[in-house]
Amino acid sequence: MAGLIVLESMWNPRGRLLDEEPSVLPYLKAIRQSLVWEGAHVHLVYRRFHTAYDLGLLLHEVLRRRKAFRYCYIASHGQRRKLLGLGERAIRLVTLTDYCRPSHGIGYVFGACDFLTPDTALNFLKKTGARFVAGYQKSIPWTESMLVDCLFLSYMLGGTMKWVRTKHGERVPPLKTANNFQITHSDNAQKVVGQLYRDFPLSHDITFSLFTLSRRRGRKPQLLNSFDLYERRITRARRLVRDL
Repeated sequence: MAGLIVLESMWNPRGRLLDEEPSVLPYLKAIRQSLVWEGAHVHLVYRRFHTAYDLGLLLHEVLRRRKAFRYCYIASHGQRRKLLGLGERAIRLVTLTDYCRPSHGIGYVFGACDFLTPDTALNFLKKTGARFVAGYQKSIPWTESMLVDCLFLSYMLGGTMKWVRTKHGERVPPLKTANNFQITHSDNAQKVVGQLYRDFPLSHDITFSLFTLSRRRGRKPQLLNSFDLYERRITRARRLVRDL
């Protein structure tokens, strides 16, 4: 059973604890249930954090039980090289990397504005040894980015609908004999992001990016950025749609 830990900060920038505000939890619960229908069972754990201290305690527990959790989703306001906790208190990159060390086998998704630039990703991956890190390079709208995050996590945890091309060039989903859609699954996070860009191009528009390190003997680790890897494919797909 795949494990997903979700850590969410308060969204009210002034820290008004009794004000109504959105949460990613209902959407992730719905996705977990839909994955169960497809035969993919997910262990979902949700916690709130307010300060760097809270987040540190939670991440320490995640690392202690890292065999149980393959993915960690951290949702909060963000700025360059830092997350924002309650009352806009900064959780800086250097603090965060210390909390996430070592993270071998864990993939991190940051639902935060402006946080995950290539230099931030390189710093995080080198110091933590994480499997991958994903997030946004610019300011993002809350609803659209939350949907992108949830769809990516759904693809990683349970797979995505398979598509084939007919002899006439149409892209269609093949059906099983029981009229269920065929599901294709991959543990390659870069490949999954390519599927996400294909199915939901808005994810590329709002700069959702996944970073991994390619480690080759005798060479410096090379940063692989999905935003650049699939840019030509996205542009070509849009051109085909425009010409219809």
